[in-house]
Amino acid sequence: MNPAEVRALFPILKKRAYMFSGGIAPASTRTIEAMKKHMDWVTNDADDLYLHTEDEMQECRRLFAKLLGADTDEVAMVESTSAGSNLVVDLLTPAPKGSNVVFDEWAYPSSVYPWKLKGRENVQLRFVQPRDGLVHFEDFEAAVDDKTIAISVSHVTPGQGFRHDIGALAKLAHAHNAVLIVDGAQSAGAADINLHKLGVDFYSTTAMKWLMGAGGVGFFYCAEKHMDKYPTRAGYASNGGYDLHKFKFLPSAERFNLGLSNIAGAAFTRPGLEILLETGMKTVEKHVLDLSGYCIAGMRERGMDVITPTEPEYRLGVIAAIMPDAKEFWKFLYDRGVDTYFHGNLFRVDPHVFNNRGDVDRFLEGVDAYQEKGTAAAKAKRKR
Repeated sequence: MNPAEVRALFPILKKRAYMFSGGIAPASTRTIEAMKKHMDWVTNDADDLYLHTEDEMQECRRLFAKLLGADTDEVAMVESTSAGSNLVVDLLTPAPKGSNVVFDEWAYPSSVYPWKLKGRENVQLRFVQPRDGLVHFEDFEAAVDDKTIAISVSHVTPGQGFRHDIGALAKLAHAHNAVLIVDGAQSAGAADINLHKLGVDFYSTTAMKWLMGAGGVGFFYCAEKHMDKYPTRAGYASNGGYDLHKFKFLPSAERFNLGLSNIAGAAFTRPGLEILLETGMKTVEKHVLDLSGYCIAGMRERGMDVITPTEPEYRLGVIAAIMPDAKEFWKFLYDRGVDTYFHGNLFRVDPHVFNNRGDVDRFLEGVDAYQEKGTAAAKAKRKR
């Protein structure tokens, strides 16, 4: 499929310019049909559905692995990106005394908080500070040493839209016998990624954003070479059986599951993965970069304080700006049929493969109207 064909699958775009895939993607017609089928199954033939739940979840694992250049046995379905982030810390602790983990200041909280829990006090947390709107690789090099056990980053930072070179970071980590942990919530489904070629050790993401799947569904990648590590929790799914007197972790990433995964979520998630595979991630990334570059240029022309880098190698689909009136601006756009995001003074617009330049133009027209409204209000105030 091409982006125009993908666009035709999303009913919301007939009325609105939806550009918040970095938060939650809208449902496609394929997703709607999949959920109707699932609900019909659970309503009228739940016994048969139960017998096929494993097939649906295995297919989601297979599709995700294919999408990100991994093996199916390296992928587990979990409930969220944060669940995967916690799993990694579980696998890496207890850590040697005097060890450290290196983050950047823009790391997502769920990557950092698990290291602060009881029993992990002996691990030093180091934070690389941004300079000139970028996190520089040489600053990571300066922070990492032979006591580093992990480098942990968000592939694309949610608050700034900065894109790390995770291939370079993986090489740096491995040169010090450390691992690379990646939060891929803002890259999986938007970037052309091959986890094997990049050398990533652990990668966690959610289905509900760029993968166009369900909330409450996530994917956790553990490179095959780390399958000698075991979690501290277990359920029947970890063992793949019910014999109370025989227990052995499954050899695949399924060992990280405690019980049955989200059945309805798997049905919701599968169509999005299929759409992305049919489109091809090279096409998706090229389209997302074109739209984000076009949007950033338009925002900067209008004087907006965009903090996402202009250079394509440092960005993807998340575009962030600082606005003291971000909430008011978001509401103004929402009322005009343009969907974006705000949090405090952070404003974000996140175009995906189903968007086009017409959506971006509609957003920029909203920027113009909002600025004109503000100018008119200021003039009226001066007259008074």
